[in-house]
Amino acid sequence: MSEQFIVEVASEQHHHFAEIICAEMESSAKARGTGIAKRSPDYIKKKMLEGKAVIAFTRQGEWGGFCYIESWSHDKYVANSGLIVSPNFRKSGLAKQIKQRIFNLTRMQKFSV
Repeated sequence: MSEQFIVEVASEQHHHFAEIICAEMESSAKARGTGIAKRSPDYIKKKMLEGKAVIAFTRQGEWGGFCYIESWSHDKYVANSGLIVSPNFRKSGLAKQIKQRIFNLTRMQKFSV
């Protein structure tokens, strides 16, 4: 797919995508029969506000994908979590772009490891 994507750190300006992200996470988990944890739109918005999320969309503004940073044990452990790509853009290479951006963002965060 020759679609051009914008992949950036998510912020408050992206809150309107939170419902879509949660719905797609749930739908994808059901379709695959996986036990992906269900997240609320408020949780997704919180990750955006903390600067611990990456979002992708087309230049026309259509949502394309999302991923966030999860940490636990007082930030001793860190994972990139919740990677989801819109069905419209799967197999386009977008997941790789999101993974690279979230990996770089994770490295910039201050964790206790």
